[in-house]
Amino acid sequence: MDRYRYFIFNQRNMVVLGLFQLAFSTLCVVSGFIDGVFRTESQLGRTRAPVWAGMVMGVPGVLALFSSQRKNPVLVNVLIVASIISCVAILIVIVYSSLTLNYGEEEELSSVPVHVIHTRFVLNKVVKGANVTMLAASICSAFVVLVMAYLGCRSLPRCSCYDSETGMVSEE
Repeated sequence: MDRYRYFIFNQRNMVVLGLFQLAFSTLCVVSGFIDGVFRTESQLGRTRAPVWAGMVMGVPGVLALFSSQRKNPVLVNVLIVASIISCVAILIVIVYSSLTLNYGEEEELSSVPVHVIHTRFVLNKVVKGANVTMLAASICSAFVVLVMAYLGCRSLPRCSCYDSETGMVSEE
């Protein structure tokens, strides 16, 4: 009975981790859109790296939801490979958001009306907030992806903790 409880607990972990991964991915995509729309006068505003990387980050979340329902080793192997690829996408988002926080749009506003200065100030703060959100979501996402890959590795038949009679992870 203890083995069965541990197996159910492992499946629930994958569902929760998959949902968290999808949430972090959505945060990166939405923040990437906000960054792209309001960052108008720099080269960083033209790139869509956080949007595409956020979409790649969501793939392990979807696979975790599917792998929690079926005990398919091929699906778990794909989840592990997608987690590794997602780590590369997370690294891209971390580098992008760090660069945009350090090298934002700072321009001279000497001969423009006051309302334009206030508007640009607010938009600059929105962009910085979106980049901070992307940075925090990608760091949390890295942790979630690594835990998903670890749990996926533990549920493969080649793992020493796998029980071939029951098809579940043993506690030993």
